[in-house]
Amino acid sequence: MAKRSDVKNPLNTSINVIDQMKLDGITLPTLNATVEAVPIIQVTPESTDGKLSSLPNQVVTLEKNIINGQFVTPIQLDLSGSVSADSFADLTKIVENNQVAFGNQYTWSSYNPTTRKVIYTQKADKLTIMDGSSQIIFTINANDQVVSYEQIYAGSVQVLGKERELITAQKAVEILYLAGRINSKATVQSVKLSYYQSLVLKDFSIYSPAWYIEIRQADGQLIARRVDAIHGTVLANETLETTNTQTQRTTTNNTTTTQSVQQQ
Repeated sequence: MAKRSDVKNPLNTSINVIDQMKLDGITLPTLNATVEAVPIIQVTPESTDGKLSSLPNQVVTLEKNIINGQFVTPIQLDLSGSVSADSFADLTKIVENNQVAFGNQYTWSSYNPTTRKVIYTQKADKLTIMDGSSQIIFTINANDQVVSYEQIYAGSVQVLGKERELITAQKAVEILYLAGRINSKATVQSVKLSYYQSLVLKDFSIYSPAWYIEIRQADGQLIARRVDAIHGTVLANETLETTNTQTQRTTTNNTTTTQSVQQQ
């Protein structure tokens, strides 16, 4: 019979989950144990009528609520050195000046040097929407020029009710581990508070806060998992990214890490 201390039991409050994760070879970032509070939000779709035809230096099409833009003259960047949000200052200025539709509602989020994609996500109250339902993905060619983009815009944001107290970033990671969703020898690369689409209705959608957790598996796969930040439930809509095997530097809005990634 196994000793009680050898059994991973979420009901046993004496277990130090973080210590157990480290024993499993899991690498963790600094995890915030501060309790935060944010509201639930309502997002209402807006028409793009009249907003696309006047956008400068681009040919724009709209198909199934996805805006596709092709720049007539590419936007030159310099990504030769250490890449950060500042490397995209010229592109960010174009976005913030509404030279893409609803651009001032988006903020720089991340850059993947392997796919050469840079992502801007929609701002929503204190956070951003990070479930892919409201983002701009710019494509950069081999000459560090922004040549095109694909955009989804969820709509205008309205706060619903008072702020809700959330589980901490540390608690979210512990929940994932106890649910068997973080494997041995994995690396938890970043933990970010964001919004996700929790309910879709006819005229609007409800977005709830979630902890967005990026995990680098021992085999090089990058997995993004989410934990509802109010109820502490593991959300099913996770994403998996695998790219060419190499050492790369991926930059996000609050995390810069050197990574090894695997062939898809």
